[in-house]
Amino acid sequence: MLPRKTLLVSALLTAFALSMLGGVAMALRQPTIVPAAPPVAVTTATPAALSPQEAALLASNIFNQKDIYSVESASVNGINAYKVVFSSGQVAFVGLDGQILSVSMIQPTVVSQNNTAPALSVPVFAPAPAPSYSDDEHEGGGDD
Repeated sequence: MLPRKTLLVSALLTAFALSMLGGVAMALRQPTIVPAAPPVAVTTATPAALSPQEAALLASNIFNQKDIYSVESASVNGINAYKVVFSSGQVAFVGLDGQILSVSMIQPTVVSQNNTAPALSVPVFAPAPAPSYSDDEHEGGGDD
């Protein structure tokens, strides 16, 4: 038989483990109390800022063009906007509130009117003279 101290410690540990397990089971059965949410302040609705994709879609629908080249952030008269550029050269500035602020056309710029290739100037070099060697002169010989 086991000594009494070992049996007593074993019984105490078993009772402690069972009481902890019972406490966990009771905690899981009880509904949790969720604190009430604080009251929400009523504010006036402000329009949400457009995303670049929404600005491009808006400009595309207004001008009936689907060939969007680029969309980037810009400023028009101090107002934040999106610059929507179409492949046709048309540019629309759409404000963050969805208003069309400005419309313009990109003016083409002619870079060069000369269609001929420039003449290449290749310098002509004369061939270098061939080195002349003579049998009389040489370095290092000790036969003098």
